[in-house]
Amino acid sequence: MYGENAPPSWAQLPGARCRAVQHLTKLEGLQEFELLSGLDEGFFQALALAAEVLEIGAGTPLYREGEPSGAVYFVREGRVKLFRSFSGRKPRDQILGVLGDGAVLGLDAALEGRPQSHGATALTDCALYAVFRDDLTGIMCRFPEASLRLSRALASRIRELEDLVSDLVFHSAPQRVARMLLRLATEEGRVTKQGVVFEPSLSRQEMAEATGISREALSRALSRLAQEGILDLEGRTITILKPAELRART
Repeated sequence: MYGENAPPSWAQLPGARCRAVQHLTKLEGLQEFELLSGLDEGFFQALALAAEVLEIGAGTPLYREGEPSGAVYFVREGRVKLFRSFSGRKPRDQILGVLGDGAVLGLDAALEGRPQSHGATALTDCALYAVFRDDLTGIMCRFPEASLRLSRALASRIRELEDLVSDLVFHSAPQRVARMLLRLATEEGRVTKQGVVFEPSLSRQEMAEATGISREALSRALSRLAQEGILDLEGRTITILKPAELRART
């Protein structure tokens, strides 16, 4: 039914469950995506008919590197990390990005018809709309404006990966840590009298992977910023006490 693309791994995963919802509920949910705002009503009707609502818990793989590109995922709620794994004497992951509400995942591999070039794992509980590859490509052929919007999303993701490469090549480890903290604070933080407070969706190990350094090097960088009064560290919670000074470190 879906050509050479097998159903993705979440269909068999414990903790992942697809549930049937009324067509109107899916329609309204998809219309909330800023990326798709203003598109033809017929497009939303077709997409809602093709979409399955997928709910997965924190820590659940959405898809794995190398598996068939069976579906494209529209993130309604939650945060997902994208990463590549490297084997060798010291296996490690390189986080390629953390995406949240309104993001589209798996589009590149689906359009190419090739295996996934990276893995995706839920950092928090997530609600997504899953659309099988053949269904989505058929809808894109019928609605050229929607196809253009999704192409722009893909181009934006490519630009983010270029920025990541630039960050790893041209910025020092302390600079990368500062930039990551500011990015997480913008996406996940809340402003208080004390400063910008957030509990990162990334673990300390994942924060190290996101910046291309070891866990030990990350701990040293965070401790140094805390000693200088720029950060306050309390368990998993991070408070940026002096955002301007942290920004100057980037």
